Amino acid sequence: MHQQDHNRMRVLALDTSTAALTAALLEGDVLVDERHSQAERNHSIKLLPTVQSLMEDNGWSGKSTDLVAVGVGPGSYTGVRIAVTAGKTMAWIWDKPVIGVSSLEALALSGVQQAEQDGAEAGGTGRILVYPLMDARRGQVYTAPFAWNGSASEGLRDEVERHGEDGIRLFSLVAEEASRALEARAEGADHPQAAAEVWFVGDTGAQQEALSGLQAQWGGRIRVIPCGMEASWIGRLGLRAYAAGERTDTHRLEPNYTQLAEAEAKLLAKERADRRQQ
Repeated sequence: MHQQDHNRMRVLALDTSTAALTAALLEGDVLVDERHSQAERNHSIKLLPTVQSLMEDNGWSGKSTDLVAVGVGPGSYTGVRIAVTAGKTMAWIWDKPVIGVSSLEALALSGVQQAEQDGAEAGGTGRILVYPLMDARRGQVYTAPFAWNGSASEGLRDEVERHGEDGIRLFSLVAEEASRALEARAEGADHPQAAAEVWFVGDTGAQQEALSGLQAQWGGRIRVIPCGMEASWIGRLGLRAYAAGERTDTHRLEPNYTQLAEAEAKLLAKERADRRQQ
């Protein structure tokens, strides 16, 4: 399929990795319609009716859909599974391809887009380190580092680059990593780990105290941008992967059930043991 054909592909995108159920229809990169619902415990009940009404309202059918893109997490253990199962089922019934997409990468793009809409610009030259956040409780977050050059562009998805794997981490260690990136900036803009600014986007509320501490230390070089998941970015990322030749066996698509790295798991266990002894 030629690139111009990819630009006309009809994409159904789904994500239930967070408290927001979100579904979208796209033609190429262009958003046709999108729905959101804030009811995490009802995702399993609401997803299919939401998709059905979304498609009917826009005159779409399974036959006219070209690609199903699904957020595979990480995120809510039960939530992630709901969208993945639904996406696989629809793709199989309709005999259409399905692509799994990082929910964190989509959240990072949603956050950068939100910042652009709010008029935010980089306070200086150099890259911006972007951490999408999903609360994982007990001081932990689902996150991954991404970098953005701070320039507004229609090709935003191609300018936000991944700099680490999706995972569940202690937020205290993420904060230390962010501070090191800002400190490295003082050693020169060409330092491989340097960041002019660090943006925390997504579900930031649970980490507000720690984020306020970072802002007190670094001022405007730390930005906090609350935003929700948008299925439109799931669709755009899925289309990009498909256009690049990525293919997924419908029956082998699985959620990303991530877990703490061994070192962080040991640190968390030590902190819990120390608290019990106090």
